[in-house]
Amino acid sequence: MIPRIPTDPALRDRRKADLLLASALVRGQAQLAVDDLGQRADGWVRRVMVWRDLLANPVVLAAASTGAAFFAASGRQRRGQVWRGLRWAWLAWRMWGGRKR
Repeated sequence: MIPRIPTDPALRDRRKADLLLASALVRGQAQLAVDDLGQRADGWVRRVMVWRDLLANPVVLAAASTGAAFFAASGRQRRGQVWRGLRWAWLAWRMWGGRKR
């Protein structure tokens, strides 16, 4: 519900000042929200670009295709041993320090 506009000039000026202050506050909050959203989007774009560059590397493509061919050609028993070794390697990497955040 919108209150009635006062007839007293002093009250009208006060109301106008309050509305201008509220408008400036909302604009500031909207600008902060847009800046935060932009920073988050920039972070995701950086991650995507890093992965895209990594996956375009010929060495990574060769390793991935070799791994895929191995898993496709090897039997169930051999894949289980490889997965077990990879889990141990991951655990050792995490215990040794891994990636620092």
